[in-house]
Amino acid sequence: MKRFLFFITILLVILAGCSTNKEDSKNHTDTVPEMIEVALTTPETIAKNEEVTIEAHVTQGDENVEDASEVKFEIWKSGEDEHDMLEGEHQGDGVYAVHQTFTEDGTYYVVSHVTARDMHIMPKKEFVVGSPDTTTGNEQEASVEEVHHHEHSNVSIEIENKEMKANEDTTLSTIIQNDKEALTDATVRFEIWKEDAEKHEYIDATEHKNGTYQAQYIFPSPGAYVVKVHVTKGEELHEHVQETFVVKE
Repeated sequence: MKRFLFFITILLVILAGCSTNKEDSKNHTDTVPEMIEVALTTPETIAKNEEVTIEAHVTQGDENVEDASEVKFEIWKSGEDEHDMLEGEHQGDGVYAVHQTFTEDGTYYVVSHVTARDMHIMPKKEFVVGSPDTTTGNEQEASVEEVHHHEHSNVSIEIENKEMKANEDTTLSTIIQNDKEALTDATVRFEIWKEDAEKHEYIDATEHKNGTYQAQYIFPSPGAYVVKVHVTKGEELHEHVQETFVVKE
C-alpha cells in the first residue's frame, strides 16, 4: 500500500466583492447536497478461522446510497505494518460488505474508504478476534495508531491571511505536494461550513498551475468557519485536511 505525504497550504486572499458573485453564492448554497454518512459494523464476537462479514451502510439524509463510486475496506492487525485493502461488494439498501477470515487472535482495525456523490469519508473501527494476549496489546495498539495516523493524516496546513471578511469575494487557494513535488491533475474540492451548522457547501477547485488549486467563495456572515480540502487522484490517493478560522464583519 502506497504511503503519500502531503503538505497542503491554504492561502486565502480577499478580493473585491461584487453583487453578482453574492447572488451566485446564494444560489449555490441552495443546492448544497447533504453529507454522506457511513455506519461501519463488525460482528460483536469474532472467532479465529471463522468467516465473518464487515459492512458499511452508506446513506445521504434518509436515502440509502446505492451508487457509491468506491467502497474499500482497509484491515490490519495491531502491531503489524501490513494492511489489506479489500473491495466492498454492494449488498443492496446502501450496504457494502466484505467477507474475511482471521487466522490469528488479536486486536484489529478496519477503515472503510467510501467515495460517493463527490464526497469521501473514512470511518474507523476496532475489533477483537479470539482471545488476544492483553499484556502486549496496549503497546502494540499505540504503535499502530501512530502509523495509521501518519499514513492518512500527516499533512500541514498554514493559512497566511486570517483577516477574512464576510460578504466579500475570497479566493481559496491550496498548494498540494506529494513527496515534496507538486501534485498535478488531482481532483480538489473545498468543503466549507460554519461551526455547529449542519449545512456544508462544496466548491470544486481549478488547477491554476502545477500543484496549485483555487476556487472563489463569499462567506455569508461573520463567525467561525471550517474549511476542509478534499484531494483525490486515481484509485489509491484520497486525502483531506481542515482548518478553522474566524470571518469578521
